[in-house]
Amino acid sequence: MDTTAPVPTASVRIAPVLASEREAAAALAARAMRNNPMHVAALGPNGRRRVDVMHRAFTAMLADRPVLGAWQGERLVGVAAHTASPRCQPDARQLVRLMPTVAQARTSTPRLLRWLATWGRHDPATPHSHLGPVAVDPRFRGRGIGSALLGRYVKDLDDGGTPGYLETDRLANVRLYRRFGFEVVHQAGVLGVPNWFMVRPPGRQRP
Repeated sequence: MDTTAPVPTASVRIAPVLASEREAAAALAARAMRNNPMHVAALGPNGRRRVDVMHRAFTAMLADRPVLGAWQGERLVGVAAHTASPRCQPDARQLVRLMPTVAQARTSTPRLLRWLATWGRHDPATPHSHLGPVAVDPRFRGRGIGSALLGRYVKDLDDGGTPGYLETDRLANVRLYRRFGFEVVHQAGVLGVPNWFMVRPPGRQRP
């Protein structure tokens, strides 16, 4: 995600991603997040393999949850998925859909499952909207695209009076999310990687 001061985003269009666009959204997220610390810790040093595994994972995740997209012209350049609790934790159908991804992870499977289990234990018990994945095409970072996606997302939270929740493994993202009203409620190491768990009450002031 872009964490630098954004340039004007007049040319960026934010809109829901259609079912026919979910595959492109999953591919974008996998490429954009290939070097995220948790992906490296869970899946190892091979960047291409990380993209392949997370592409499958994101394809399964995005199949039945709302996804906001950012377009410049006809090009999809950013995505922000979210889902309402308790559906943010995989049910039986979603676990079945994720099994090919777990199998593809092979020797990384225990680390991948430990990552998911740890994040699941931190998920709030109270109703909330769970944000993630959020990703911006690396070629378009620094243009305010992540901020535009977050601005639309928190507006929807406020319109519905809904608390928001997210996890991040990047300190730079913590600063960005704070600009949009999220605050850290827990911090924990997962597979040796610092993780921050953040909550946003509805009605927080937006940038």
